[in-house]
Amino acid sequence: MNVLIVSANQFPFSPCGPAYVAGAAREAGHAVEVFDRLFSKDPVPELKEILEKFKPDVVGISIRTVAGKIRERKPPYSTIPFDSRILVKELTDCVKQNSGAAMVLGGPGFNYYGQAWLHDLDLDYGLRGECEFSFPLYLSLMDQGKDIHSIPGCVFRKEGGFSKVERQWIKNLDDTALPAYDLFDLDRYVEKKIAAGIFTKRGCAFACTYCPYTSLEGKQYRLKSPKRVVEEMQFIQKANSKLTIEFNDNSFNAPPNHADAICKEILNQGILAPWSTMNLKPIGITNSRLKLFKDSGCVFLNLAIETASEDMLKSMHKGFSVCEIKNALSCLATSGIPFSVSLMFGAPGETPETIEETLKVVDDFPNISWTSATVGINLWTDHQQLVSDLIQTGQLNKDADLFGEQNYISPDLPKEYMIDLIEQLKQRKNFMVQVNMPYAGFELESFFSFPDGK
Repeated sequence: MNVLIVSANQFPFSPCGPAYVAGAAREAGHAVEVFDRLFSKDPVPELKEILEKFKPDVVGISIRTVAGKIRERKPPYSTIPFDSRILVKELTDCVKQNSGAAMVLGGPGFNYYGQAWLHDLDLDYGLRGECEFSFPLYLSLMDQGKDIHSIPGCVFRKEGGFSKVERQWIKNLDDTALPAYDLFDLDRYVEKKIAAGIFTKRGCAFACTYCPYTSLEGKQYRLKSPKRVVEEMQFIQKANSKLTIEFNDNSFNAPPNHADAICKEILNQGILAPWSTMNLKPIGITNSRLKLFKDSGCVFLNLAIETASEDMLKSMHKGFSVCEIKNALSCLATSGIPFSVSLMFGAPGETPETIEETLKVVDDFPNISWTSATVGINLWTDHQQLVSDLIQTGQLNKDADLFGEQNYISPDLPKEYMIDLIEQLKQRKNFMVQVNMPYAGFELESFFSFPDGK
């Protein structure tokens, strides 16, 4: 069959998920093309042209988020929100009007709101979970005219409502297809300095209260072999030798021995592939480990700490201490590897004092290339422990529409303090600020309009 994979992503990030799914469909013997919304100047007519030329039997649409924020310095609060549902609907309407292809929704943004997406877009079918397995199975059953409603992770219309089948995790990730990055316009990604993302594992052993990924991938790690990881790197390098590889794991250095083994395999294979990761935990960071990272081609790291207050680390269930953060920053400062730090302000228990504790730790290390701070916690699925906690304490209505996006900020952060803090953060050198919510009771939408004016 002819299969078109649509990457509906609007963020300047790698089309990681669509690349893996496209690779899986191609390995299963189907003719595959992609449409990348990120670099499209006029998406509807461009997608229409592909539909008319390629004549797909199936269109898979990968949805990265329900809503998003763009960081810019000029607007108030340095943040412009947008609603992905509006953008995705443009694409699905185009497919309906210009093709008889079956449409299948998927991607991270679809996982937690499958029924809501199908309802809003007036569609019948989608796949949650790890689609490297389920999407080729869907294509096979569709091609044979068999029932597609028993596939793990599927969501579908049934008797005037919706039904779903439990997701299934891939046990052996080495058996999955290589990501089909060669189908994308990689020169554009090089031009925009966007890396090509790959996963070295699935699962996360951490229990951060704001993160739902353990419900999506499990708490037990399922590791790709170092040989397979390097094979993916080599495959991408053949497609475009100028690309940087980015390890997109929730925590690249957890477990640490796996990260070490990957670096050693890179060195053993003698490949010259610069790599980075935006998700380094401040756990097990040593000078020797960072030297191994650098020797194997690491060109950038982001240390994901979110807070450097001992009280907040415990409240957010981060699983590491301020001492470990300081050790990691100290090692990184002398490693020769450029690095950044990510912060998150506003979780339950956050006060002006805990924020000052965090900023003091960061200020003690001037070698940080840049710091990214998010103000306000996005509540985007009931799989976040934080959502359950807020409902239990009466801070969030149990019927709150998370699909419509909700944000939270600690009520212990006064309005005047937060407005002043945001302005101070904006004035800091090499500091990026994203404001989901500057103080309790504030609604970002009252300051901004979505791209279509709604």
